[in-house]
Amino acid sequence: MTKPFSKTLTLLLGLGLALAQTPGERAESLFKAGEYAKAALAYEEVLAQDYGRFEAHLGLGVSLFRLGRLEEARFAFDQMVRVFPDRYEGHYNLGQVYLRLGKPKEAAEAFAKAAELSPTEEAYLGWASALTQAGRAKEAAEVLKKGLTPERSPAYHLALAQALYASGARAEAVPVLYGLLNREPKVAEGWDLLARILAEEGLRERALRELDRGLRAVEGKARARLLLRKALLSSRPEPLLKEAYALDPSLWEAAYLLGQARLQAGDAQGALGYLVAAYRISLEPQVALSMAVAYLRLRDYKSAYRYAEEAGPPGSFLKAQAAYALGRKEEALRLLEGLPTPEAQALRGALLLEMGRLEEALALLRPLYESGRDPGVGVNLAAALVALGRFGDAELVLREVLQRAPKQAAAWYNLGLALKGLGREAEAERAWVQAAALGSEEAKALLRR
Repeated sequence: MTKPFSKTLTLLLGLGLALAQTPGERAESLFKAGEYAKAALAYEEVLAQDYGRFEAHLGLGVSLFRLGRLEEARFAFDQMVRVFPDRYEGHYNLGQVYLRLGKPKEAAEAFAKAAELSPTEEAYLGWASALTQAGRAKEAAEVLKKGLTPERSPAYHLALAQALYASGARAEAVPVLYGLLNREPKVAEGWDLLARILAEEGLRERALRELDRGLRAVEGKARARLLLRKALLSSRPEPLLKEAYALDPSLWEAAYLLGQARLQAGDAQGALGYLVAAYRISLEPQVALSMAVAYLRLRDYKSAYRYAEEAGPPGSFLKAQAAYALGRKEEALRLLEGLPTPEAQALRGALLLEMGRLEEALALLRPLYESGRDPGVGVNLAAALVALGRFGDAELVLREVLQRAPKQAAAWYNLGLALKGLGREAEAERAWVQAAALGSEEAKALLRR
């Protein structure tokens, strides 16, 4: 679960020089006091008098950025780089604004220019981050290799290793990680990525040994990440996940995996406690999806519908199941359209059958049954055949179903209907007796008549 590298980039300020004019001094005072809206107006006043004031351009852009007025900040820094094309600060801050606006291509161009003017660590990290967000991990790795110097920080070396990993150059990332960890053994992210790479290379035992080395070196909450990675490689993950979650309750992946473990054990109620905790921290689709599963099992169909919807396309089948359970059959049918899985098609066939659209149900269920011979699908196929008066075909399907699933009560019940339709009353009654013994209330009602 190693994430692409990221580093919080601080907007560069250069406001130590007092502006000669009174409006400039007022603008700087307002900025230092955190009155960014008033400061922005004051910087505008300075620029209205002299558009060549570097400090005013910078102060205006930073004030707008901190107010969250990103388009205005973009314009301010764009103007700054036009007036001062050879100043690093404008290009660097413009790159940051573009990143916040979700425009990584433009951000990469701005950071590249900043790095050209001054090859700082922050500029190279920003440039690589923008390229990574643009899906250009290989270029991000090349940029970081280009900017690598002996004085670069551990964070820079970690970013390089993460970029190499993201670009598929796992083997190349390994020496970078060992160099980092030899120098700074307390960097948990380094141990985590190293173990991940080793495991993906088929070296699971070595990965576990490296994690143990990391756990001896790393202190505090950072250990939770290594315990999580160890759990993912372990045959008994639950104790490790519990230890990781207890150490760092903000580690949503640990809570999510504990919830998944409870679901697999059949404990939907126990799973919810962990899944809700994970959901409060992270809105990842897989968390919402697991919550939908838990609520379906607990028959809380409204909640199941809500979280299946939040999960997006992966939750479509669960959403359809919840809609069906809520009695919204038309909606469930619409949700199932285009879902290719046998489970989705089986539910669609059952819905068509319930809605009396027998020919459509038959056209869907027959090839579905023939492709997998699923007993449940066979029962519904036979029910459609019985409803259409095709009793002989229904008997053939049901005899085959009962060979595979002799305790399928619905199959015995439908077999009775098919046999009665064929005039074989005694055989029909024996089939209903069998269905009733297996718990079929419909068969019991028929036998009481």
